[in-house]
Amino acid sequence: MLKRLTANKFINSLGWLGLSELIIRITRLVAAVVLARMLDPVTFGLAAIVLTVNELVRVMNQNGISAKIVQCEEAQLEEICNTAYRINFILCLGLCAIQCLIAYPLASFYQAPQIIPMLQVLSLVYLMMPFGMVQSALVKRRQRMKIRAVIDGGQVAVDNLITAALALCGLGAWAIVLPKFLTAPIWVIGYRKAMPWRHSGRIFEFKHFSEIFVFGRYFLSIECLKAARMNLDNLIIGRLLGMEILGLYYFARNAGLGFSLSLCNAINVALFPNLCEIANDNDRLKQRFVNRLLIIAVVVIPLISLQVFLAPWYVPIIFGEQWISAIPVLMMLCLSAMVRPFADGASALLISKNLIKIDLKWQLVFTIIFLMTVSITSLFNIYAVAGGILLVYVITHPVYVYYSWNKLFRQKPIKYTNKELMSW
Repeated sequence: MLKRLTANKFINSLGWLGLSELIIRITRLVAAVVLARMLDPVTFGLAAIVLTVNELVRVMNQNGISAKIVQCEEAQLEEICNTAYRINFILCLGLCAIQCLIAYPLASFYQAPQIIPMLQVLSLVYLMMPFGMVQSALVKRRQRMKIRAVIDGGQVAVDNLITAALALCGLGAWAIVLPKFLTAPIWVIGYRKAMPWRHSGRIFEFKHFSEIFVFGRYFLSIECLKAARMNLDNLIIGRLLGMEILGLYYFARNAGLGFSLSLCNAINVALFPNLCEIANDNDRLKQRFVNRLLIIAVVVIPLISLQVFLAPWYVPIIFGEQWISAIPVLMMLCLSAMVRPFADGASALLISKNLIKIDLKWQLVFTIIFLMTVSITSLFNIYAVAGGILLVYVITHPVYVYYSWNKLFRQKPIKYTNKELMSW
């Protein structure tokens, strides 16, 4: 039985990614304790604005190019990798310039000039990323999650420890921002060592560009919508409820929801290539999808339930009495995460079958509902915001899983061609 489990690529991947997340959470706990005791809510709010803007710009790098490398046929792989390598350089140079420039109007809007150098330092990370992006996608395609866990987990763990050290040195919001830049070389060097791929061909050769573009524009749209949900709530709350309340919300997300979202992300990283592997066999895909959802349920539900149950005890003991008012927010946000990996699994299922257009429509509808909920509830208080978020997730996500299942397995599935996708 044990031998069968260890031979299962999905469980193996989850195991390594889970171990990585455990190390990340331990180091993040160290950083969170130091930050909670060294920084006030206003400083947290300032850091939240900087990191939120950086994430909204960085989402342009989640453009489906890596996902296309994972999904494509083996015969196309080398040419797609070479084209992806060149596109990544162009995009990253553009993103660096954009983030440097938008820092000025944002500083004026929030009346916080100190965010300008923070955003510009973070923009330099884009200049490093193209050197490891193709290699990272190839590691994911081969389902070599041990390598991914070591590199990604190592980078974030070092980031957390540097954050704690800089906070103790009194660097304020810089303690949260600067380590993101300092640890970027770990990611690049790690993947280049792990996957010795080298680009080839003429510098301006872009084979399969249209195919990558068609897939990528849908994938990028989906990632933009996800980024909007993950980050625009910070901007809305900061504007309507103020920096101090945003600091409480940001703390609750990081101290509580951060673990849940990391768990969901680890599941998604392992699940997508695992489903792509047998996407052409509908019967096996159906069986594997059900099996993976059961594994997800066994892992996610007990862990998140335990975290919610223990929140009233561990928050004041570990982080300090000043964060007691954030406990109800933390608990509700954690509960909302309980249904997220199932809907994410449905998205991975549809994308593996090239039904990405359906997932885009779902992401658009849900993002509108989510942001409207945050905007309306922000007119009241932060507890109304957290309650609204919980309600929206609990209602919509099971519906999407049910819809996806019916669309793929109880009806004759429609597989869009690249020409049909491009015409939309």
